[in-house]
Amino acid sequence: MIKQFLPAIKLSLRYRWSISGAVICSLIVAVLCVASITTVFPIVESVFQKKTIATWIVEEVTDSEARITRLTGEIESIETQLNLATDANEQVNLRDEIDRRSGNIGTAHETIDFYATISPWVENYAPKTPWGTLIAAMVWLLVAAALKGIFLIIGALFVSRISNGTARDMRRIYYRKALEMDQVRFDQMGTSNILTHLSHNMMLISSGLAILYGKSIREPLKIISCLSVAAFISWPLLLISLTLMPVGAWVVHRLARGMKNATRREVLGMADIFDTLIETLSSIKTVRIFNRESTERKRFKANAEMLYRMSMRMRFYDALVQPITELLGIVSITLAILAGGWLALSSDATLFGNTLNHEPMSPAKLMLFFAMLAGASDPARKLTEIVNVLVRGGTACETLVKIYDIKPCVTAPDKPLSIPQHSEKIEFDNVVFAYQPQQLVLKNVSLTIPYGQTLAIVGENGCGKSTLVNLLARFYDPRVGRILIDGIDIRQTNPRKLRRQMAWVTQDSHLFIGSVLENIGYGLRGATQAQILNAAKLAQVDNYIDQLANGYETDIGEGGRNLSAGQRQRVALARAILADPRILILDEATSQLDGHTEQLVHESLRSFIKARTTIIITHRLSTISLADRVIVMDRGRIVSDSTPEDAVQSSKEFKHLFAKSA
Repeated sequence: MIKQFLPAIKLSLRYRWSISGAVICSLIVAVLCVASITTVFPIVESVFQKKTIATWIVEEVTDSEARITRLTGEIESIETQLNLATDANEQVNLRDEIDRRSGNIGTAHETIDFYATISPWVENYAPKTPWGTLIAAMVWLLVAAALKGIFLIIGALFVSRISNGTARDMRRIYYRKALEMDQVRFDQMGTSNILTHLSHNMMLISSGLAILYGKSIREPLKIISCLSVAAFISWPLLLISLTLMPVGAWVVHRLARGMKNATRREVLGMADIFDTLIETLSSIKTVRIFNRESTERKRFKANAEMLYRMSMRMRFYDALVQPITELLGIVSITLAILAGGWLALSSDATLFGNTLNHEPMSPAKLMLFFAMLAGASDPARKLTEIVNVLVRGGTACETLVKIYDIKPCVTAPDKPLSIPQHSEKIEFDNVVFAYQPQQLVLKNVSLTIPYGQTLAIVGENGCGKSTLVNLLARFYDPRVGRILIDGIDIRQTNPRKLRRQMAWVTQDSHLFIGSVLENIGYGLRGATQAQILNAAKLAQVDNYIDQLANGYETDIGEGGRNLSAGQRQRVALARAILADPRILILDEATSQLDGHTEQLVHESLRSFIKARTTIIITHRLSTISLADRVIVMDRGRIVSDSTPEDAVQSSKEFKHLFAKSA
């Protein structure tokens, strides 16, 4: 359980001062808890017997002196028996009896010395009447309770800072890891799983840390404090009371294993819920146009039902913990009461042949012992209740580590080669690639693109057009073959530095929440407003900007929903133009534009693409007019490579693709 939590614990150590504060507060609360319970002793020992504290101390000293006298006489008698004894076993037993009584004499002397030390303080400051003693005990009880409450609040603030701060740090770390995750793994996980890990799992980890630095420190300290006092009163009786503790520990361990498995299934169920929500709500128009609301409701209901069953399983384990631990606690207290009653009613009491005491235990001490036992049982019960929180947090932490600590397939080498500004050529050398094993998408593709050339790639859906540019941007690495830019294998370079020379505009032009100006400026860190406006002009954004409520400062909404598809595409194109890339990739970048706007955009692009290598993926003849060269792909291979004019005249594959347009 703790082993699974280690990554979160290690990260939380940066809050060491808060951890120290939480531990100190927990220690103070534990001491105050014991101090509150000790008020039982003066109430039972003195107040109920109409004594003052000073009177009670005098009687205790007198009793101790009488005990010393009696034990000394018993030792002398036993020594006489020892001198007469001839049996070796009898001699050993008699010596043991002498040692026990000698130890009791030592304890009695310590008691006398202790009371002699505190007597001056008691005489000067202790109440002089039983009623005054009761009032003092109650005042101390209230003061201890108030102080305990104050330190509980302070400790809770420390714990909150640790748990929430660590969860915040982990979110940042694992969000960064999600951004660095290679595209293959990102595709396999999906958005819903990542959202689950960064929200639900982090919540479980935060709750686990709050318990770890809160109750899991405070409650054991309470238990230790109470049991220490109980052991001081009668350690044999305490051992009898704790005989069932190993059974309880075994039960909790078994329940923890079940909770761990149930937590893993719950996390998967939560991911399914997120998956359904994201898919349905992001495609709400499609759902409505085909009247499939009932279908989506049924799908969500099935996922919710599965999560409900998993949650009920977790609650089942939660429900098992309390009655089992309470039953074990009652059995332990029953044993303690029976043994304590025996000790209170007899001197030289023995259990299972072992002498437990030589003096009857006073009712006040017995009451204090049971009060300490009760004081320890409540935090023990709380400890078993928090096991499930720690198990769930540990499982969530373990899941995060397993998923995000896997080294990405696409990484920078230990000593990456510096890649100069692209100025020569791009080469695909016998490239083979497959997203899934045994399903090749690219089959021995070889292609050279000279710097400054505009290449159009056409072909049916699924032929490998987009895969080529995905590999060029190192979202994936080829299974076989190489991709070189100016003679340098891109696998020997840092992907981030490689992509600084690229810009990409897709058919699904994704925009971010913010203004038009901010979305265009996303293409170049630190861009001036003049640069942004110039890029917007080239992409024909300024043709519609006056139609927006606040011009370039208009909030475009989530995903650019306040703009039309064509407007979004022009903003995305302006963003790419602003980046001033050496390699420009246009993947159906003007597919949402009307004919007139597309013609204006093309006119702007003609001058822009002259100073860079441009790769255009398109299904439109009008866009191919920008290209110097066109290749046709079919089933992962290049089947035609020519100028646009030659393709129109002599390429059968090209003619087949654009037969309807022609």
